[in-house]
Amino acid sequence: MTLAPTPGPLRRRLVLLAALLATAVGGLWWAGGLDAVGVFDAHAWARQTDRLLGWQQQSPVLFMAGFMLLFVLLSVLALPGCWALSLLAGTAFGTLAGTLLVGLASTLGALLAFFAARHWGRDRMQRRLGHRLHGLNNLLERHGALGLVGLRLLPVLPYPLLNPLLGLSRMSVPAFFWPSLVGLTLGSLPYVWAGQSLQAYLRGLPGPHLLWLTVACILLLVAFLAARYRRLREGE
Repeated sequence: MTLAPTPGPLRRRLVLLAALLATAVGGLWWAGGLDAVGVFDAHAWARQTDRLLGWQQQSPVLFMAGFMLLFVLLSVLALPGCWALSLLAGTAFGTLAGTLLVGLASTLGALLAFFAARHWGRDRMQRRLGHRLHGLNNLLERHGALGLVGLRLLPVLPYPLLNPLLGLSRMSVPAFFWPSLVGLTLGSLPYVWAGQSLQAYLRGLPGPHLLWLTVACILLLVAFLAARYRRLREGE
């Protein structure tokens, strides 16, 4: 039997959609991709990206190190901006190298959050939430590495909450690191792919870049809808 959506979940969907749109508009404005009246300016977007690529040409090693450091910092502190850096990775490094860099940086940020929860708050949280953590440990033991890869691909539980919770569990560091690396790398592919395709399309380079950009956006939309559907199912 199909349940009709209640006003609560529908309201939350609308609020989430508005927040996503606001974030996208704010990111474009910050990058110079919007003009004064809020219309997308492809030339301004291309100029800002070309400026970053100019820095990369002057010092490629320093640029990559700064990119990785910034991505890890944003990831471990759960600050917004990782999606924009993922798009930049596609433009600056290409789809393959950019995806690998984003996957590694995301995993390092997650690992730092994991360590912070394990070494600074584990004893206190074990005393307060010990009975609830037993359920998490049982869930991890039942689903194993594939379950964690799935949580990375479909973020049913937000990463800022998932990483510390896993740090409080009995999960070992290798059991956390390798599935996280696989899931976060695969999950970053559509973002990086979209970034490379968008820049190539704006520059007018030959090739079906608009088609690839559309495919990447569809993959992101499907992942988002799948995660939302799973959350609603688990909330029933």
